[in-house]
Amino acid sequence: MTQAPVLKVENLQTRFKSVQRGKYVHAVDDVSIELYPGEIVGLVGESGCGKSTLGRTIVGLEKATSGRVLLDGVDLTTLSGAALRDSRRALQYVFQDPYSSLNDRQTVGEALDEALVIAGTRSPEERDRRTKELLDQVGLASVVRERHTRELSGGQRQRVAIARSLAVNPRVLICDEPVSALDLSIRAQVMNLFLRLQKDLGVACLFIAHDLALVRQAASRVYVMYLGKLVEHGPSQELYDRPSHPYSQMLLASAPEVDPRIEKNRRGPLMIGEVPSPTNPPSGCRFRTRCPLAVDDCAKALPPAHVLSPGHTAACTFAADLHRGKRSALLQQEVSAA
Repeated sequence: MTQAPVLKVENLQTRFKSVQRGKYVHAVDDVSIELYPGEIVGLVGESGCGKSTLGRTIVGLEKATSGRVLLDGVDLTTLSGAALRDSRRALQYVFQDPYSSLNDRQTVGEALDEALVIAGTRSPEERDRRTKELLDQVGLASVVRERHTRELSGGQRQRVAIARSLAVNPRVLICDEPVSALDLSIRAQVMNLFLRLQKDLGVACLFIAHDLALVRQAASRVYVMYLGKLVEHGPSQELYDRPSHPYSQMLLASAPEVDPRIEKNRRGPLMIGEVPSPTNPPSGCRFRTRCPLAVDDCAKALPPAHVLSPGHTAACTFAADLHRGKRSALLQQEVSAA
């Protein structure tokens, strides 16, 4: 892309003190991502891989151990006070659970009005106009503004949460599994809302999710994360069609098919073993303890990120072979035999 990224994360690390003395949890380890204006980028991986911690660190809810978070070229990790508050208005967070992210004692109008006051909108008339505008943007009638958030359905509550995040006209939304707590029938509606907001407002979204089908539908690019590390990144269509890291292949193959007949007869590489402790990650490639293709060299050093095609990289010794499809059959056989 010729334009500059609106959000650029460079070599970000987030570590927490472990309950074990002298140990640290390596939640996010040397992660770099880019997000361009008006695009939706997916971030996928198993539970505990560090996706949410990465998102929370980007917006400052967790403190980075090292690295940089650049918003329009300004490093947020170096700011404090009023300068940090002003910069954060362009970077908003949509939480996973709309039942805990909203105050049940507030009405919808009060929740949005509070956000507008914090954003510096002093005029009651302007806040009233903006509240109506926000409700229209997320597909809610203005009559709901007098209802308490506890009276709303899950989908309606998440729409209110999205409206609240849009109150300050952000350039970037970090969406932490924003539809996983919703009924299946509502997920598509909220996803269509994100797609429309991207088109109408030009808001860039980092979409953190477990649901790989939703990410494929919405994202132009996808990052795959495992145990605090990025293992693959590429254009969505190519990554889904030609996953080039064993973890990406297993992750995609483990996703259930919509058609029960296909699901019943499907045979492919499934996830084996358990995720190692982030307090004591394996040496070398972190996926090697679960990888059927692992060789001795995988334990000696982290594999470099191999460039497979424009914008598509994978950190695996066998990435080029997997990209060409030469190892996929072997991967399936070895996993089936495990």
